[in-house]
Formats: sequence, C-alpha cells, structure tokens
Amino acid sequence: MKNVIKFPGVKDFTKRIPERRAKVTTKKVSIPTFFVNLFWVVVVLVWPLLKWIVALDVLFQFIRMVYHWDNPDMNAGWVFLMHFAVLTVLTYFVTVFKPKDI
Repeated sequence: MKNVIKFPGVKDFTKRIPERRAKVTTKKVSIPTFFVNLFWVVVVLVWPLLKWIVALDVLFQFIRMVYHWDNPDMNAGWVFLMHFAVLTVLTYFVTVFKPKDI
C-alpha cells in the first residue's frame, strides 16, 4: 500500500536545513547606511504632508521669481531652481530608493 514514487531530479531537502541554519550570520550595518535608512523611513512616513508643504513652497518661489524677473539685484530664479531641485530629489528619494537592510 505504501508505494512512494520519487520524481527524478528531486533532492532530499531535509538534509540541507541544518546547513542553512549554520550559515546564517548577522550583518553589521555601517553608520552612514543606518542614518540614510532612518532618514528614508522618516521622510516616507511624513511624505504625504511634506509633499504638499514643499510643493506650496515651490509655487511661492515660482511666483516670486516671475514677479522679480526684471530685477537684476534679486536671485529669485536661482532660489526657485534650488527649491524645485529639493522637491525633485525628495520625490526621487521616496519613490525610487529602497533600503537594502529593511
């Protein structure tokens, strides 16, 4: 009644389980990696609110740049580009970056 048919190419995995447990080691995370991962977690958690705040700031800087466009004493264009770059980098950081250790 107990006809056990072994399929060809199937290995016995019960022998490999102790080997896997023996090879498991803990990874030490470097300090810069830890802080980048921590910063990513904080930014992702507050991202819905932060996105609106930074976008409204970029809008304000854009309106200020347009208003002061013909005034050579103002650096409103560069300030707008810097604020827009921060918004772009934060958006890229939240959407594309994935921590390796989390």
